[in-house]
Amino acid sequence: MRIIRHYNSHFPDRETYKCTIRHTTTFGTLNEITAWRDDQLKNEDYYKSLEELNTKAAGEFYKTLNYKGD
Repeated sequence: MRIIRHYNSHFPDRETYKCTIRHTTTFGTLNEITAWRDDQLKNEDYYKSLEELNTKAAGEFYKTLNYKGD
């Protein structure tokens, strides 16, 4: 989870950075990305529990899905 400077050819004068944590990538200024990364690290247990709940909910949804196709 490192912060990388991102080059955007549409906005070459803008300094954009990105960081990826647990399959989520966020783009923004260095201050925004640093704050986002620090929040993700500080509240890691909370975000992992949300991810687990989301996975369980998706599993339950697909168990009850009666899609027959077109």
